[in-house]
Amino acid sequence: MSSGTMFSVYGRMTAVPGRREELIALLLEGFRAGGEDSGLIGYSINTAVDDPDTIWLTQLWTDREAHDTTTRSEPMAAVSRRLPPLLAGQPEGSYGHAVHVHGRTAPPS
Repeated sequence: MSSGTMFSVYGRMTAVPGRREELIALLLEGFRAGGEDSGLIGYSINTAVDDPDTIWLTQLWTDREAHDTTTRSEPMAAVSRRLPPLLAGQPEGSYGHAVHVHGRTAPPS
C-alpha cells in the first residue's frame, strides 16, 4: 500500500578502471527492465568530475513499495547479476523520502 511519500535512492558505484561506460549502459538497461509502469518517476546517472571510474545515482520512486516490487523482479535481478564484474568495490548508497521535487513539496510522511 502506498504511503503517499515519494521514495528516493541515491548512491555511488565505482567501475573497474576503463569499464565505466559498460556500467552505465547496464544501469540504463536495468532501469528499462523495470517497465514503464514500475513507479520509477525519474533517475539520474552522473559521472564524478574528479574520478573517471565513479558514478553517482539518484532515483525517485512513487513509494517504497514500487521500488521494492520492481527491484525484486526477475528482469531486474537478471541485470543485477551482471553488475559484479563491472564493479571495483561494493556500491554505497542510502534511502530517503523526497521532500521537494520540481517546485512542489512532498506531503509529510
